[in-house]
Amino acid sequence: MTASIERLALPLGGTGKGSGTPGDAPGGPWMVVARMPGLAALHEEALAGMLARVAETDPEGPDHPMRVGRIGGILAAEFGLDAGQCDLLARAATLHDVGKLALPADVLCHRHVLDPAARREMERHTVLGAALLAYAAAPWIRLGALIALTHHERWDGSGYPDGLSGEEIPLAARLVAVADVYDALRSERPYKDAQDHEEAMRRILDGDDRISPGQFDPAVLAALRRRAPEIARLPR
Repeated sequence: MTASIERLALPLGGTGKGSGTPGDAPGGPWMVVARMPGLAALHEEALAGMLARVAETDPEGPDHPMRVGRIGGILAAEFGLDAGQCDLLARAATLHDVGKLALPADVLCHRHVLDPAARREMERHTVLGAALLAYAAAPWIRLGALIALTHHERWDGSGYPDGLSGEEIPLAARLVAVADVYDALRSERPYKDAQDHEEAMRRILDGDDRISPGQFDPAVLAALRRRAPEIARLPR
């Protein structure tokens, strides 16, 4: 399998299905940041602080963003991306949940399965994350904006926020979607135990009452199977 970096870092110009996410039009606000390297560096510093805050409060644990990035980078290598591109994805993927910083504390710091109203509020972290990141100049942050917006879209069209399906979903988001669910299964939460590697793989590949294999890109699932031993060895 082959893919160019353009398939990972599609211009964030809105999906055409209602997300309304700001894009890259010439003269847009992000261009101001691009012309001010000092401001761009401060933007990265601020984002690092926000990511640390999310990690401290997210029930999935402080190392979840980094592990999702590492798993996403491993899977990306199966698509013909070189080491630099895989590293770019791994770094950008750490921003996938940065929008949670803008959520109410009682939703973000929940200790139980969310009710429907709280679930709808939680789902807003995708568009909130994209809004925080979309005007950055650094390529990894701009890719992070795309991932933040689309990593909960599903191959079968049942995801959010825009109900994208198949290859309408950027490759980067399809990779992170699998990495995110795998690591969530492996992580202990107040309302569930951590699963071992074999059980997490079984639930992703075979499905259960909450997960359907149809929500994932079949090619990414095939990559997960091939890289399963390497992923299982990642420190936790």
